[in-house]
Amino acid sequence: MDRKIYLLVILLFLPLLVFCSKKLQLTAFEENGVYGYKDQNGKVLISPQYALAYDFNENGVGFSFRKDGWVCIDSQNKVLLNTFTYDNGPDYFSEGLARFVENSKFGFFDASCNKVISANYDFAFPIQEGFSLVCNSCESESDGEHSSIHGGKYGMIDKTGKIVIPIEYDLISEVDPKSKTVRASKGNVKSEIRLP
Repeated sequence: MDRKIYLLVILLFLPLLVFCSKKLQLTAFEENGVYGYKDQNGKVLISPQYALAYDFNENGVGFSFRKDGWVCIDSQNKVLLNTFTYDNGPDYFSEGLARFVENSKFGFFDASCNKVISANYDFAFPIQEGFSLVCNSCESESDGEHSSIHGGKYGMIDKTGKIVIPIEYDLISEVDPKSKTVRASKGNVKSEIRLP
């Protein structure tokens, strides 16, 4: 085939490829106090059933609230994961990841609701400077509107889920991103640990 014709065919089909590769973005709507989703033509694709709903994002997923908390759903109304509830909404993304809860354990997911770090921790703090402080055998204690984490053993993971500080410390504090060090204590022994 002539090179010019080949190039013309590619240019003609490129817009079609771009259109077909876009994820379906649904818009939340409210009816009789519950929320569902419509497509760009106004056709109802997910009937009203949620207490609250956010529009689908550019990755083709939406966040909706039901009686057991915030969930991430696809355009078929399949629950992809249960998000951690933070400030009365789904967890915020920090450095491209947010927290989800599965079997009472915490993990991390991306903007497409793909589970990136498995739910292996009793609590995980948001990713900051490429790391998350995690704990096991710790408990959340509510003081009314807020809660705090107490007890257990602490360690750190990186954005890939690799444990960079073993989960064996009573306390990890004073994370210094410039020097890439943290202060940790185990019993009466305090130490400074260098992050990778």
